[in-house]
Amino acid sequence: MEIFFIVPMVASLANLSCLIENIGRDHPFHRLMTVFYLAVGIQNGATAAMCLTSSNELGLAWWIFQCHSFFSLAPILAGMAGFCTGRRILNPLTVFVLITAILADFLCSSIPNYFVVGFSHFYFGHGPLLSLFGGLIGAGVHVLGMCICIYFFLKPVKWNVFFEKKFFITIFLLWWMALFSNFLPLYGIELPPLHPVADAALSVTLSVYLNRYNQGSPGLFRIAANILISIAVGILIGMLFWPVFKSLQFREVYITAIAALAACSFLSFLVFHLYKTANVISKIEFNLEEYGLSKQEIRICELLNEGHSRSFIQLVLNVSNGTLRNHLKNIYAKVLPESKSSSKDQLQRLTVILTKRKIEKKLTFVRRTQTKVCFYDLVQRARKDIIFLFAPAPN
Repeated sequence: MEIFFIVPMVASLANLSCLIENIGRDHPFHRLMTVFYLAVGIQNGATAAMCLTSSNELGLAWWIFQCHSFFSLAPILAGMAGFCTGRRILNPLTVFVLITAILADFLCSSIPNYFVVGFSHFYFGHGPLLSLFGGLIGAGVHVLGMCICIYFFLKPVKWNVFFEKKFFITIFLLWWMALFSNFLPLYGIELPPLHPVADAALSVTLSVYLNRYNQGSPGLFRIAANILISIAVGILIGMLFWPVFKSLQFREVYITAIAALAACSFLSFLVFHLYKTANVISKIEFNLEEYGLSKQEIRICELLNEGHSRSFIQLVLNVSNGTLRNHLKNIYAKVLPESKSSSKDQLQRLTVILTKRKIEKKLTFVRRTQTKVCFYDLVQRARKDIIFLFAPAPN
């Protein structure tokens, strides 16, 4: 168990991979996710450093550093919940959670000795022991954030169709369970902190989730994040079984097998969602290949024809505003090569063309259906005539 620091270290690298992949995107939700990846990456890195240190003063310094990211997670998750339920990210309730978190973080930085009463050397590493006051402040901020999120889920303004409701709420519930379990070692119970894996697993899963409709191939950083967090999950689950198998001979072999199975299972889960092809919106197959459009550009045309905004298209395709603008310029150049009007007029003309294509496709489908029906009727009539001609004469 002395190697437990590997778990938050690997989790921190997974967060870093998600951060690098997401940092260039400028949709408001992507910016919020960038802050989330940064916060959990710092928290996991500080946890690894705290487990390795043997000095109480250095451990307290790392704990104070970790508090900055710990308290920032409550308003970040409230912002996520607000956005997916049809609200602004910075709505009044999210701002209230943010102010509360800033005040709690200020107290931790100013009077840390009122929060931490000492340190203990657990079997998984060096860890702080909280006072009752520290536990109430730390848990209180996240209980407040959790209550706000639950209120958003129960009273959505309009649920964003990009997010699957059951999946999104399940992710939040699992994360809160892991978060509050972290208070057990903070009060002397020999249980390794689960937040490094929970935070990293949530961030990587959301990264895969946000990219699930992207027509492009997954980037190297996303693949690296999937592998790293799977390793972290496997190691943590293996360590949880370490004391259970203490009476067995060759328990290292069993623990290694369990860790490998857990890692492969979680990686399979991520890969399944990475290549998931189901759509949350109707998809119309336009015959636009004659214009030389790419798959991503055809997908943009489909979303435009469904009446979705540019902001929604950015979120579905997980692209920045600049990338979407470049795609639209390419579409205009290929579909409307003679047009020199403004982008707004070009968008209107493109919408008209797409609507005509949609109507033509429906008419073609109707004609083909009618032709098939007529041909079937002719075949049936000819069959009856042939049977009649070759039927034996009645006696």
